[in-house]
Order: sequence, then C-alpha cells, then structure tokens
Amino acid sequence: MTDESESILVVTQYFPPETGASQTRWDELSKRWSEEVSMTVLTSTPDYPEGEIYDGYDNQWLRHEKRDGVDVFYTKTITSPSGNLFRRSLKFVWFMLISMVVGLRYVSPSVVIATSPQPLTGISAWVIARVKRATFVFEVRDLWPESILAVSDFDNKLVIWLLERTVTFLYQRSDHLIVVSKAFIEPIVDCGVDRSKIAFHPNGIDLAFYDVEGDGSPVLNDLDNEFTISYVGTIGRAHGLSIVLEAAPEIDDVQFVIVGDGAEREVLEAQAADLDNVNFTGRRPKEEVPYILRESDVALVHLKPREIFETVIPSKLLESMAAGLPVILGVRGEAKRILMDADAGIAIEPDNNEELVSATRRLRDDPEEWKAFAVSGREYVNAYFDWDSISEEYLETITERSDCFDE
Repeated sequence: MTDESESILVVTQYFPPETGASQTRWDELSKRWSEEVSMTVLTSTPDYPEGEIYDGYDNQWLRHEKRDGVDVFYTKTITSPSGNLFRRSLKFVWFMLISMVVGLRYVSPSVVIATSPQPLTGISAWVIARVKRATFVFEVRDLWPESILAVSDFDNKLVIWLLERTVTFLYQRSDHLIVVSKAFIEPIVDCGVDRSKIAFHPNGIDLAFYDVEGDGSPVLNDLDNEFTISYVGTIGRAHGLSIVLEAAPEIDDVQFVIVGDGAEREVLEAQAADLDNVNFTGRRPKEEVPYILRESDVALVHLKPREIFETVIPSKLLESMAAGLPVILGVRGEAKRILMDADAGIAIEPDNNEELVSATRRLRDDPEEWKAFAVSGREYVNAYFDWDSISEEYLETITERSDCFDE
C-alpha cells in the first residue's frame, strides 16, 4: 500500500520510452517504489540518442502520463543527437531551468533525487529540495567532468572548472550521495565529502525479463546459424566499436550483430559496408533485447582504454549475464573485477582486436567452457544484482526507515 505521507521526486534527463542504462534504472526503481510511496519523475521529451522526438510524443511544454503507478512529467526539450556537444550542452542547461520551474510549480516532495549524467539535474533538484524543505539525494552514475573529457576533445578550461565546482557543490550539499560503482567513493571523498553519507546501490537485473520464448524481434530474421556475437547498447565514441570491424575479417565464420544507435553508428556502418559478417540493426525497443540475446552465443562489452572507465559497471555486462550469455569484456577496472568474480567470460585488453579474435575462437571451440561461463554469470547477477533487493535497500537509505517492504 502506498504511503501518501512520503513522496519522492526524481529529476532525470533520460527516461523511458528511451532505452539505456539510466532509463532502465529509473524505470525499475520507480515502479517498485510506487507501491510504497508516491512517485513522480520529471524528465524531458524523449529524443535520445538520435535527437529525434519519439513517435507518439510532441515536443510540448509539459506532458503528464501515468506509467506503472508513477506520475511522469515530460518537459519541452532542445533536441540533440548524442554527438553534437554544443546542442547537448544547451539541452542540459535548458532542462535544468525548465525542470526547476515545473518541480517548484507542480510537486511537493519529501525527497528529491537527481541522477547524473548529466550533473546539472542536481542544481535543479537541490533548488526544489531546499524550497520544499525536502531531503536532497544526488546520485552519481558517472564522474564529471572526467567522463566528458574521456570521450571528447573538449578543452575549455573555464567550463571544466565550472563543472568541477558544480559537482563538488552538489556532493557537499547533498543529504545522501548514492553511487552505482564502489570505485566512485574515493574520488568523491577526496572532494571533502563525509564518507558516511555515501551509499552504494548499483544497477540491477530482473531475471524474469530475460526468460523469453518465441520470435520477439524482427532482428532474428536476419540472424543465421553462425556463431553470433552481439553488442547491445549505445554506439558512441566511448565504446570503441571499431574493434569489431578490425576483428571481423579474421573470423569470417562468426557473425557480429550490433544493436543500437549513437554518434558513431553511421561512420562505423559505412566502414563495415564490405564486411558480410557485421550487421547493424539500429535502435530496437527494450522489450526485444532478451530475444536478441537469447539467439546470440556471446555478448561483447567494450569501452575505450581510458582511466575514467575503470570505475564504471556497464549495465550491458549485467544484462548479458542475466540472459545466460558468456561475455567478452574489453573494460578494465571494476567491470573486469565483477566478470572475474562471476567467472562469466573472458577479459581482453580494450582496443585489442587480436585478443577479441582469440577469445571468440576459444568460446566457439569449447562448448563446455561456454556453458560454464553462461551458468556462472546468471547465478552471480541473481545473487548480487537483483532489482528487488537493490530497490528495497535504496529506499531504506533515502527515507531512513527499515520497514519499507514489510508485509
């Protein structure tokens, strides 16, 4: 039963029907919390990652809809493809301003959560929380400005300094700081933050979502009987998917399926025009992903070799393990630690196409090892990354009560 005396407002740039790690996280958390407290999400009109408004939506000033028991307000946005840094910056600043106005006008929460990226949501949420005398929670899903510097040539020292000051301000002014990776804790403490207010609540998995049967995606019509490696997610500069194009000619009896969209898709797809074993599907609805993974043999998870990426846990790593797929992982640091702990696949050096070829052949030629990785990975995420447990513990943290989900 919903406790109407407690209400939570989430300020997030990204939310379904868009797909991605942030969108999935807050869809899963908000619908579970709506059974316990009054839930509102304040977000922007969906256009990620192509910068085109989704079918069924108009870029109107304000749209309200009910989604799985959650009140969702979609605000007018400045459309921007993910590769256009200038328009994305305008979009972020605009959402900070309009979300602040809407939040102050339409919502009276007891808890306000801002999730980054992007970090300017935190300014909006902090203002709303202070005016409404609510608890302010800042959720750190990426370290800024380090993340943007790792994937762009941006070097404006004034803007970088302002971003550093902004995130430090939000770290220090928050009542609770939530991190999705334990590797974020020390950099935040180094900003003068009390360690006791930092809590780790990672992304999670709903195993039932990946238990599917039948033909649930038209992508399956393009798959053949060859050994299939799938990449499902954003195709951006950070992901370094040129490694696929470099490896594919060496293993032409293996099929690579790249599912998603992003700033690098058109360039990579053009470069792969002469490769018969590389298939780009474009963006697909979240509901099709389990079917695509089910028909795959291995999942590829890859990021460029940047120090900042050693702190992240890619959601696609957890999703692939939940689907019972061995993972070839080209990410150092925290993600590699999880893969090794789970015994769920093979770690390669990022950007090393020879290691990708070797790992592929190893999994293709050893079905017993393939099966062991698949079983171990699924068991691991079920034990440590279950959404029900994560949502319960997270709600306890921010509402400071321990009976949230008691019968």
